[in-house]
Amino acid sequence: EVQATAGLTHPNTIEIYDYGHTEEGTFYYAMEFLPGLNLQEIVERFGPLPQERVVYLLRQVCSALAEAHQKGLIHRDIKPGNIFSAERGGLFDVAKLLDFGLVKYHRTDDVSLELTMEGAVVGSPLYTSPEVVTGDGSPGPRSDIYSLGASAYYLLTGKPVFEGDNALKVMFAHASQAVKPLRELNPEV
Repeated sequence: EVQATAGLTHPNTIEIYDYGHTEEGTFYYAMEFLPGLNLQEIVERFGPLPQERVVYLLRQVCSALAEAHQKGLIHRDIKPGNIFSAERGGLFDVAKLLDFGLVKYHRTDDVSLELTMEGAVVGSPLYTSPEVVTGDGSPGPRSDIYSLGASAYYLLTGKPVFEGDNALKVMFAHASQAVKPLRELNPEV
């Protein structure tokens, strides 16, 4: 996670300052301090966000993802809790993409830097892309984009795309059910 993230330089990606092992063998890393809240916390506290704010924040995340994807890195855990709205240099709503813990190196030459088991379902069930659930093709940039779209849905409505009484049902809903139109939950969108 740290090595992958440390190689990214986009201003909307969390910055890693240092990492290594202590003399006792404990792994550590130091990253930038971010005053603010993640988008999950903002929606839980204040309700759905205005569409203009969602567009403003997610454009920044798209830009950060573009750098990661260009370098062959697939995040695989895009969700509102991994997007931070920070105050930086007197500016508010500076989006920061966090938690590259499930990152996968995705290249056509099959070189991989995998931080999870191959074939394992990864990510958060509420935001998992259909191809991850069904195993049809390997996760790629489109998987991150799907998860970002599912995050946008949550930010605009205060509800996930699919709900259920267990994670497996929710994950399979992404691959098999139609999405309720946003306007049914938020007529202003």
